[in-house]
Amino acid sequence: MTVLVSVPHGFSAGNMLRTGLVRRLLETAPDVEVVLLSPLVDDRQFVQEFDHPRVRFEPLAPHRPAGLEARLLALIQASYVDAGVTEAVRIRRQEAVARKTMRFIRTKHWLASALAPSIVRKESRYDLIDRLVAHPAAESLFDRYRPALLVTSSPGLILAEVPLLRTAVRRGVPSVAVDASWDNFTNKVLPVRRVTRLLVWNELMKQQAVDFHGYRPGEVAITGPPHWDVYFQTNRGSSRDAFCRRIGADPSRGLITLTTSPLELYPHFDHVLRVLIEATRARRWPRSCQILVRVHPRDDAARYREFAGVPEVIVEKPFRSTVKSGDGLSVDITSESQQHLADTLRHSDVVVQVASTIAIEASIFDTPVVNVSFDGEQPAEWARSARRYLRFTHFVNVARHGAVRLAETPEQMVDGVAAYLADPSIDAEGRRRVVREQCQFLDGRSSERAAAAVAAMLGRTLEVEASLPAAASRS
Repeated sequence: MTVLVSVPHGFSAGNMLRTGLVRRLLETAPDVEVVLLSPLVDDRQFVQEFDHPRVRFEPLAPHRPAGLEARLLALIQASYVDAGVTEAVRIRRQEAVARKTMRFIRTKHWLASALAPSIVRKESRYDLIDRLVAHPAAESLFDRYRPALLVTSSPGLILAEVPLLRTAVRRGVPSVAVDASWDNFTNKVLPVRRVTRLLVWNELMKQQAVDFHGYRPGEVAITGPPHWDVYFQTNRGSSRDAFCRRIGADPSRGLITLTTSPLELYPHFDHVLRVLIEATRARRWPRSCQILVRVHPRDDAARYREFAGVPEVIVEKPFRSTVKSGDGLSVDITSESQQHLADTLRHSDVVVQVASTIAIEASIFDTPVVNVSFDGEQPAEWARSARRYLRFTHFVNVARHGAVRLAETPEQMVDGVAAYLADPSIDAEGRRRVVREQCQFLDGRSSERAAAAVAAMLGRTLEVEASLPAAASRS
């Protein structure tokens, strides 16, 4: 019996594999084999880490829709975006119109409604495209391994996984999506696909999957976020002195951590950093501080080259380099990477960020967060401005609890950092509310629940397959 496990990039390697998923699957039955499908199979260190007599490795090629698939996908996308199911999707439409990345949205929606009405229904959006489009490479893979189960890192939002999910539907192979993120169901310009079993972090995400994407409640399991288990394991991690030595910081000074985002999401971190440096030099804080710039995996460290050697600043991009995936990511999120982030958030005095999960992750450690929602030297137009992130559906669920300070100007950012340095207990109750709502489980065992849910799905599949010969004989 074979399980196909898709690992499209280093994020999913960290979020899925390094939480014990493969081990749990191999323990389900002695004859189960796992096939890891990933561009990282060309990385010797990755292969050595997951080498096992019952684990095989296959490359996962990038995928770019073309021809009939691209045309049908454009109808699905336009119908979903035009429906404006969430405030975030409505904002995404404004972005697309301003940037001219989507055209004739209303016309495509009308065509889909008239010619292929299944496309506009959330329960059946992908039925037609799955029937009409085949992928020879994926079909050949399924022929070779005859999988009992497909495990993916997302419900169809990573293009490299789409041929696998579509082929699973065409072959009647059950599928499980393990690594759905907090904004998958409200913030994307493509609706998620339906899989046999969807694993999510919390009740909010489950309800979004049901309300916006046609899932039935019984198809969605709440496990908590598996890759954050390390945050709740208080016996792990470095002391503040050891952490500061590791990054080259002074443990006697305060630590303000600026976590960046990809360039296309926010291009003004150099401006933010200059404001923080100026405030530090002007002694705007109640104590002497230093600034750690933690560069996002999809951000370019070269953007911060001008700050090399600035006494108040430390810049790091603490990830292992690996082969480039289909979507361009070329770093691997190892267990050491995740532990280093845990140490960073635990020992920072204040975190400054732009509408990312860092707001939740820092809150787990009760570390105050200032959220930047201003642009560069001049305000940008609405469709390109950081101001729009405050209205994104997923981030509203942080802001409404009063968990972070919202900085709509550089001065508000400086004041927010100063207030938190003076009294770290400010907004602590809001941070606790966000953690309870977003993580749901605070026991550090979400990876166990996720792995158990996938193993249970495999177990049920094996039971059904084992019963088929007897049933056929009786009939």
